[in-house]
Amino acid sequence: MTGHTQAPRSTRHRAHVLSAVIAVRVICAGLVWYSLVHDLSAWALGVLLFACFTDAIDGHLASEWCVPPSLGPYADPIADFILVLAAFSAFVARGIYPLWTLLLIGVMFLQFVWTSGCKKPVYDPVGKYYGLFLFAAVGITLAFPSPAVRRVMLFGLSVFTAVSAACRVVFLVRRARSINKPGGCSDGN
Repeated sequence: MTGHTQAPRSTRHRAHVLSAVIAVRVICAGLVWYSLVHDLSAWALGVLLFACFTDAIDGHLASEWCVPPSLGPYADPIADFILVLAAFSAFVARGIYPLWTLLLIGVMFLQFVWTSGCKKPVYDPVGKYYGLFLFAAVGITLAFPSPAVRRVMLFGLSVFTAVSAACRVVFLVRRARSINKPGGCSDGN
């Protein structure tokens, strides 16, 4: 006997199922990228919708089963980031969006990970919708491929990023103050 306890078999099984659903989204990222690079926008939109379905399923399963994915607490946001990054890198490669959009998305993800810490992701009130906006921006760009829509998406990305970054700072400052008060919580949420 090793001296440490293992999770019950059903809990481990659920954690693996949850990770498998999340992994499907990473596969979808490659398919979205390939479809976009080869100008197969309808296919890319279909795969994106399927990926959104897997995101909803893993969220539902995680809350229903109360287990984290076996791949770790960052598996879900990393899979989301990979999917968004794949789509926007294909958009940049095709000249649909400028390179700075890709850099902005990458910087926002890095600040999210850096300010969350090692244990688990910490979502602020606005930032948790940033990923949803990015998914929607990809879908809208695919469904309505006009320059006017792209300008609106770029403006939305700029504004949403600025608001999200500002809210993240305010959220983290308030959180730090509440932790430093007597009786404050320090569990990462």
